[in-house]
Amino acid sequence: MSSAELLSLVEQYREAQQLIEAAQAEMDAIKATISAEMARRDVERIDVGTHKVTLKVVTTSRLDGKAIKAAAPELAARFTKTTTTTRFCVA
Repeated sequence: MSSAELLSLVEQYREAQQLIEAAQAEMDAIKATISAEMARRDVERIDVGTHKVTLKVVTTSRLDGKAIKAAAPELAARFTKTTTTTRFCVA
């Protein structure tokens, strides 16, 4: 593959990335508007046409790895799993 072809692919990638970011921003704005309307109506679920929209508070619990490492480093070391991945970044 030539440098020109590679440059073209990188530029296409960046353009696609920008389109995704713009679409995500639009989705976030729409979600905020729908959520505000549901809050105004004081409902957790709303049926709109064939769509069902829910807005619920979800509480989760998870381990605080930083605190475990500070309080019991030997225990944290015993249960720490190391993984290797490949990261792709275009800057």
